[in-house]
Formats: sequence, structure tokens, C-alpha cells
Amino acid sequence: MRKPIQTRPFDVVVAARLLSPAGTLAEIADELAASASQVHVALGRLEIAGLLRPEQRRTNARAFVDFALGGLRYSFPVLRGPLANGVPTAYSAGPLSELVDAPDVVVWPAANTHGAVRGFSLTPLHPRAAQLRDHAPETYRVLTVLDALRLGEVRLRAHARSALEAITGERQLGGTS
Repeated sequence: MRKPIQTRPFDVVVAARLLSPAGTLAEIADELAASASQVHVALGRLEIAGLLRPEQRRTNARAFVDFALGGLRYSFPVLRGPLANGVPTAYSAGPLSELVDAPDVVVWPAANTHGAVRGFSLTPLHPRAAQLRDHAPETYRVLTVLDALRLGEVRLRAHARSALEAITGERQLGGTS
């Protein structure tokens, strides 16, 4: 009997990257600070999950938004950790920082990163997510919105939903945030 396929956090990062036009596996891997084999395996899991359009090597945006809105915070929940220096995420990074007036800052811990700020730490979907701000800014932007969804706060989720729909071009009908 085969083991069931489970989507992993890195798969979500690859799906976020593939919202933009794809390159070679090596180029995608380089942008995500991963190996080509990690990306290849993630593509297989994304295809099985229905989150990938394999003939185009692009994310199925409608399915991705549906998963992000309905399942991301349950599959990959996030908790605030202690204060740390790092890269802003969720409502502390664009595009949400312009919409949300928050009393605190949340970051992916990365003390030695250029432009690091002090805030409450969040565990990113990918251990090298902080590098994406410089290496893959569009993927970074998507992941910061996904972190807002992972936090699960109602008002924040509404802003994150709008931002994700704007990024993907997919407007979800009905449903709740």
C-alpha cells in the first residue's frame, strides 16, 4: 500500500513562486535557496494536490487561493514567538503594511540579514524564507500575505484575502474569510 501524499510547507512556497512565469528547475531552486530535486518533488506533490497546472508549470491560481483561504492556517499554523531581529512578514510587510495599523511587528528570524528589524518571530513556511526578500521579491510578497492568513485574525484575514486575490487575479465567490 502506498503512503498518502501530504502537501508540505515547501510545496506552498513553490506554488507561490509559480504564480509568476516559471524558469528551469535550477533557476527556481536557486531563487528559493533549495535544490532542483526538492523543487521537482514539490512539483509532483502540487500536481497530485491539484495546485499545479503541469503542462504550463504554473500554479492553479484558483485552487491555490481556495487552499490558502480555507486550509493553510489549519495545515501550517503559526504562533508568535519571542522578539527577534529579522525580515518583516504578514501585516508588517507590503502589501498589508499599508492597510493594517498594527501596534507590533512580526518577522521571520534572520538576525544577520541586511535591513533586519526587531519584532515578534513567526516560523516561516521555508527555513530560508528571509532570503526571498532579495532573491525572489514576488514570492516573498505572496508568502507575507500567506502568513497573514496563517495568523488567523479575522480583520487581518479579510485584508490578506483581498491582497491574495489581487496577486493571483482570482476572485473567490462567496465563502468566508
